[in-house]
Amino acid sequence: MTCSPLSTSLDSALSEAIDGKTIEPLKIRGILQASQEQIAQQFHDGDSARTLIRARSDVIDYLLKKIWNKITPHKSATSLVAVGGYGRRELHPFSDIDLLIIPQEGEKSGSIETFITLLWDLNLQIGHSVRSIQECLEEGRADITVATNLLESRLLSGSETIFNQLQQHITDDSIWPSGPFFVAKRNEQKSRLAKQNDTAYNLEPNIKEGPGGLRDIQNILWVTRRHFGAKSHYFDELVDHNFLTKNEAADLEAGQERLWEIRFALHLIAGRAEERLLFEHQPELAQHFGHLDSGQSRGVESFMHSYFRIIRELSLLNEMLLQLFEEKLLTPSAEQLPTPLDENFGLDRGYLTLLKNNALKEHPSLILTLFITIRDHPDVQGVTAETIRQIRAARHTIDVDFRQNRQHQQLFLQLFYQPNGLTHVLRRMNRYGILGAYLPSFEKIIGLMQYDLFHAYTVDEHTLFVIRNLRRLTIPEFHHESPKLSELISHIRHPERLYLAALFHDIAKGQGGDHSKLGREIAREFCQQHQIDHDTTEDVSWLVENHLSMSTVAQRKDIDDPAEINAFAQKVGRQSRLEMLYLLTVADIRATNNTLWNHFKDSLLSRLYQQTCNTLTQGLHHPSTLDDKQVVESRKRDAMALLAKQDESSAETELLWANFEEEYFQKHDPKEIYWHTSSILNAEQLPLIKFNRKSHHGGSEILIYNQDRQFLFSILVHTLEFLGLNIQAAKINTTLDSYALDLFTVLDQHGDTIQDPVWMNKIKNTIRKEIQQPTLLAQPVAFRHSRHQKHFREASEVIFRQEQRKQQTILEINATDRPGLLSTICRSLMECNIRVHAAKIATLGERVEDLFWVTNQDNTPLDDETKNQLISSQIREALDQ
Repeated sequence: MTCSPLSTSLDSALSEAIDGKTIEPLKIRGILQASQEQIAQQFHDGDSARTLIRARSDVIDYLLKKIWNKITPHKSATSLVAVGGYGRRELHPFSDIDLLIIPQEGEKSGSIETFITLLWDLNLQIGHSVRSIQECLEEGRADITVATNLLESRLLSGSETIFNQLQQHITDDSIWPSGPFFVAKRNEQKSRLAKQNDTAYNLEPNIKEGPGGLRDIQNILWVTRRHFGAKSHYFDELVDHNFLTKNEAADLEAGQERLWEIRFALHLIAGRAEERLLFEHQPELAQHFGHLDSGQSRGVESFMHSYFRIIRELSLLNEMLLQLFEEKLLTPSAEQLPTPLDENFGLDRGYLTLLKNNALKEHPSLILTLFITIRDHPDVQGVTAETIRQIRAARHTIDVDFRQNRQHQQLFLQLFYQPNGLTHVLRRMNRYGILGAYLPSFEKIIGLMQYDLFHAYTVDEHTLFVIRNLRRLTIPEFHHESPKLSELISHIRHPERLYLAALFHDIAKGQGGDHSKLGREIAREFCQQHQIDHDTTEDVSWLVENHLSMSTVAQRKDIDDPAEINAFAQKVGRQSRLEMLYLLTVADIRATNNTLWNHFKDSLLSRLYQQTCNTLTQGLHHPSTLDDKQVVESRKRDAMALLAKQDESSAETELLWANFEEEYFQKHDPKEIYWHTSSILNAEQLPLIKFNRKSHHGGSEILIYNQDRQFLFSILVHTLEFLGLNIQAAKINTTLDSYALDLFTVLDQHGDTIQDPVWMNKIKNTIRKEIQQPTLLAQPVAFRHSRHQKHFREASEVIFRQEQRKQQTILEINATDRPGLLSTICRSLMECNIRVHAAKIATLGERVEDLFWVTNQDNTPLDDETKNQLISSQIREALDQ
């Protein structure tokens, strides 16, 4: 009990609770709780996690031995064995306590059952198995996890003879010889990491199971113990056998210690055996480890930045060591020499290797040449351990002189001008620390997270995903995923400009200020330093500065308004830039969060691209010279021609259109006008509710036409969201004879269009019923919010702007997106007696920025500041409660 955090009084109380006539579970639970609180206090007082996980193991040892000796028969040979993490004496506050019980032959099992039941009564996280030695060996042969647990076993009580027999059997070559053991553990790791999306940079990483996590370190130690029969400190054993240098062992040791500290704190904060660094725990973890908010960054982002950099280094060491084990354990030492590829590099069993020791130290340019060689030989499986070691040792040689060397600059640019294998090579460069060393600005974003709902990866990982998305479009076997985009990128004359822009588009994140403008200067400086031609420099820096502009226009502007399209076309200037910007925008959104992309967003950006193409082809005009009347007349003519093909009466059409304001024809294209008009003229009853299955808006479009009534828009929004539909866009039209013509683009809760006729009919019937007699408005839309949505609730913002041309008020509402949000907004507008004339609803991120064109009920703008403040307060209160 020397390392135990149990004080003398607790020790005495525990003995009293066990050594009497009966064991008192309630009293023991209280003692264990006190022990847990004492361990937590010691941790907060500065004791190391290493000390405390051993101490907790000692507490459990003491407790289990006492109970075991109390319950089992005197001189019983039945053995109680600690396995797994408990066998290693590593018990974090809520770690499982894994036990193996080897029963004495012929002994009754009643005492074992009593023992286990009592441990459950004590609320201990027990995992146990009862097996004979023979059963242990059979299970171990069949399951590498069982064999691994047995490898780490430790006798708590019982027969040393039986335990030693088990140890002898489990370490001989009849059960998992070191070679097959290594292969099994390596394959187990590959499978585990695949479940973590093969990236350590998911923003809620698993500290135990993720890349570079504690399981990766344990994998090294398990292989070490199995191969060398290590009994002492495993890292020292690896140094002694020349598998690790002292510095590498120190790095592994320090990394493991840091992860232990974080895991220990995470258990205490979560109050359970939580291994994921969930968003809700990250702020408290950051505070515990001294990462506080500053002017330019949040403490939580700083903490996670440091975490990601630790696991990147641990992941690299893991790769190097497992590669070294593969070379030493699976290949005889007398294996033939590497096959030369050139004077510097060769292939060693499929892995790239340097042919000379200290080659990188003597010829630093080979650092970059190595990655060019990998690109040029796609059959290369990886890099030998010794070469990885040389790369790690040579990183510090990449300094200012290295970066200004013309040969080095040309080698780096080769990757982008001959982009085959670009993503693969950049990922490897980033993993080995070379990309950040060569680009100091990139080094700053490695492991940098953004603490929000929108971004699913660190900035560097996101950047590499953007490049991957672009490169994927060029590969024939993936053309079916995005045929139009694949066709478009195949015609890009200078794809290197697009890839360089992708590399730099978020390079200035975390530096404060507008990252697009700061990034433009970093990209421009890079191009100038690398003597890149003027046109490429201008295109790359322009793309970096404007990489958000296309999604912003799609989200915040009316892309059916020729003036808005003309303004965007003016900004873009030429077709080649539009094409690159479109490709970059799609790749960027899809690399930000894989749940964000859907048919609607695809359609929205596609329409903006096509309409801008048309404007650039026809020639740019100044917005003030655009003739709205010409646009309206053109659309009427085209729509009328479509109606004539269906034998619709032109007289009836003209009569209907006479009540439509010009703005209606400006908001809708001829095909939409044709569909609306034909549907209304052929309606058998009102309200008319119709689905357009062939909508080009990327969702299911619902047309609703009926005599206008007060708060109709709010009724419709509430009904649609009550039905579980996700409103992607809405267009509101009110005719001169007081009919409402409203259109909604919707998706279901899975992001899909609505195809089931039965479901369509239910939607139609519910809408019709609610228009005629609203009942659902009294019931707030209640959806189950995700854990993330509950956590990332930021204060809402309400902004009033006056639209002089329309004599209306533009109401801008910024809030965190969540189910039922639009309905909540509309209920608030209704309660404030506000009339909605138009709405712009098209959310591309986790923050919605919805725009509403509103008036009072008498069609006058909301221009009373005092009243507007009250309206703002009421809306914000409804959204933020």
